[in-house]
Amino acid sequence: MNEFNEVEFFEVCNKFGVEPSIKEVTINYTTSDYFNQIKTAVATDRRGEVVFCVLRPNGKVIAITCEEYPKGVFRIPTGGIGHSEDIVEAALREAKEELGLDAVIKRFIGVLKIKFEYKNDSVMFYSYMFILKETGGRLLLDASDDEISEVREVNIEGLSEVLSTLKDLPGKWNDWGRFRYETTNAIFKFLTSNKVID
Repeated sequence: MNEFNEVEFFEVCNKFGVEPSIKEVTINYTTSDYFNQIKTAVATDRRGEVVFCVLRPNGKVIAITCEEYPKGVFRIPTGGIGHSEDIVEAALREAKEELGLDAVIKRFIGVLKIKFEYKNDSVMFYSYMFILKETGGRLLLDASDDEISEVREVNIEGLSEVLSTLKDLPGKWNDWGRFRYETTNAIFKFLTSNKVID
């Protein structure tokens, strides 16, 4: 079932002094491949993910790509939350493992409650979104996970370009791109309408 833990969510909102923000998204897939990947991941090792937008000292944010992605496709980094893992700890752990960076949380943005649908089947997935400020570490050099092949530092305009590449990817990448469009777009919308204080 992967039910949403409202108590936990409101605790995180209170911890960072923010109004609860929940956006519900439905993504309907016409093929089973990516849907089944999500369903298997939820059943075995994760209830959702952290989406972590890292502010660099130069004011830009980090976008990432992986070796297997289509050429030129980047996104805001994410990482899985185990079924019994603390959300806040997951955000900081993933920034360290994926990027090699120590960070502090500047803002908790809220959650995307994503309903993935395929034919008559569905699965719920939760993307918890954070703004992080880098405090130490060496980008990628100190990462313990080698999944990320390249990072790009982008400003708001650059993030808009990143977003545009995700929406209509061809072939087998289309379903993945629709998902990653939603998470990256949520960060983009926040950054364009809010001032993040250092």
